[in-house]
Amino acid sequence: MKRFWIGIFILSLLLAGSILIHTTLEKIVFPISSDLDLACKAALSEDWASAQDLAQHAWVRWETFHHLIAAFADHSPMDEVDGLFRELNIYAATRENPHFSATCTHLRFMTSAIAESHRLSWWNLL
Repeated sequence: MKRFWIGIFILSLLLAGSILIHTTLEKIVFPISSDLDLACKAALSEDWASAQDLAQHAWVRWETFHHLIAAFADHSPMDEVDGLFRELNIYAATRENPHFSATCTHLRFMTSAIAESHRLSWWNLL
């Protein structure tokens, strides 16, 4: 009977840990995705100062929490996000509106997908 309760306790810890990881990743990634969406909209309206500031803010936040995200997330999408942020800097410097906006949108979906992969849902359990 003792093993049963130890097993229940360990499973409860794992469930609590996974919920904590999910909420932490959501709190980290949501502002990044939001900034990228606003940067895309600013670039489309030719407000390059705001677009560059928002993209830079998203990049700084990504870099700040990079190691924490890497501890729990798959590294392949993270490597792609790193490369896309570097491309975004080039597009911002040259003010290539279509490429900048498309890269912002791509980054927004990639960062959201990283957090979504840790969401408790039936399709993640399969």
